[in-house]
Amino acid sequence: MPAQDDHFEGFSIFDDKGDVKRLVERLIQERDPNVRIECLRRLDFSYIFILTKREKTTEVELTRPEIDLSWDWRNGNIDPFLLKRIEQAIADL
Repeated sequence: MPAQDDHFEGFSIFDDKGDVKRLVERLIQERDPNVRIECLRRLDFSYIFILTKREKTTEVELTRPEIDLSWDWRNGNIDPFLLKRIEQAIADL
């Protein structure tokens, strides 16, 4: 049985694909509204996003800890590493 992280009292947005997508969409739209999520895949301990802008694409992988540390993202509490990964992916486009 997987161990629960007591720090988050059993709550994990990692398991809610829709909430993770909304988090990433919000971060992308705040930085560059021309970037779109082309594809989203969930692996065992991460999410893979394919981002597009015009004809360019890039891939970004977000890990479970980065996503879980951003559970309160609606109140602006976003893991700095997750934010940096999104910003770098947008810059790569």
